[in-house]
Amino acid sequence: MLQSEAIAVVKQGPWMGRDGFVAETAVQFDRVQSSIARLERELEKSKKVIAEMAEEASRTRRFQTFEETLKHERDYKLTDLQRAVRDVKSRMEVIEGDRGVFSGLTYKSFEAIDKKLCELAKLQEQIETSERNGRRNLIMLGVASLVAVVAIVANFV
Repeated sequence: MLQSEAIAVVKQGPWMGRDGFVAETAVQFDRVQSSIARLERELEKSKKVIAEMAEEASRTRRFQTFEETLKHERDYKLTDLQRAVRDVKSRMEVIEGDRGVFSGLTYKSFEAIDKKLCELAKLQEQIETSERNGRRNLIMLGVASLVAVVAIVANFV
């Protein structure tokens, strides 16, 4: 309707019926225009809300992608660590040998093994010293025997 929402009616002349129709149509056009203006404002608000929602959805997708990347990295690191632990375990099994033998071992700690290796090293030094002394004594015996043979031969000649 018009601003006062009153229909302007011309009370005189032949245009009286048509003027009422024109006035009523103008009022309806004003209503339609105000509805269109209101719908345009709502459309703008809706566009803003949709843009914000699209931005939030994009942010959420990026965050999910980031979380998946972190999860895959963590899983890869765990798998790599498991592989490394299995490798170390298999190497230790090769070094340690059969575990069933452990209960019958004489030396069950590295300290005891180290002490025994020190004793064996000293024993090896003594053996090497004895071998040197034995060779020296053998050479001296050979030289003494040679001198004795030369002395006996010199006596008879």
